[in-house]
Amino acid sequence: MKQSDPLALLEQGTLGRPGTYGRLVRLALGILCSYALYELFEHGRFVIQSPVTAIPNIAMLVIPAIFVVNYVVNIGFGRSWGRWPAYVSVLALVVIAAVSWLISGTPDHMILGIALWIWLVYFYAHLGTSFLLAAIIATPGCEMRAIPEFVGKLTGREVAEHRCPAAFIAKIDAWEPRRRRGRPQVRR
Repeated sequence: MKQSDPLALLEQGTLGRPGTYGRLVRLALGILCSYALYELFEHGRFVIQSPVTAIPNIAMLVIPAIFVVNYVVNIGFGRSWGRWPAYVSVLALVVIAAVSWLISGTPDHMILGIALWIWLVYFYAHLGTSFLLAAIIATPGCEMRAIPEFVGKLTGREVAEHRCPAAFIAKIDAWEPRRRRGRPQVRR
C-alpha cells in the first residue's frame, strides 16, 4: 500500500496469524519504539528547551515518524486519510515554528519543542503499543490493527484486518507457513 492508496481493510479471519518469527520481529520493534519513548522522557527537556538545536540528535526519531505516520494513523484508526496525517503533522510543526519565531525571534523556542515532543510521544507510544500487543496476541497482518483487535476481543466484536505494508514483516509472515509445510513431521 502506498501511503496515498485507499485503506484496504479485510474481513476478520482473512489473514493468517503470524508465527514465532513474525511475533519476535514485532516484539523487537515494540521494544525499539519503547526505547525511543524512554529516550524522549529521559532527554525530553533538551527537545522542549531547544528543539531546533536538538534536531540533529533526534533526527533518528523524527524522520521515521514523518514517513510512517500515515500508516500509524490510517491503519490504526481504520480511516482512509491518505497522506494527510503527514501533511498535517509537518504543516502544524512549521506553523508552530513560525509562531515561535514571531514571539521570540527564533523558531528554537519551547513552544515548538513541546509540540514536537508531544507529536513524537504520541507516534512512538501508538506504534510501540501496537507492536507489543501484536506480538502478544498474534495480530494477523499489520500491527496497527492490534489495538482494535484487542478491543474487539474484549467487546466481542469482529474487527477488520489489514495486510502489513512493511515488506519485510509481510515476507516473514508469508515465509513462516511455507517453512512449516516444508518441515518433515516428527511422529511420537
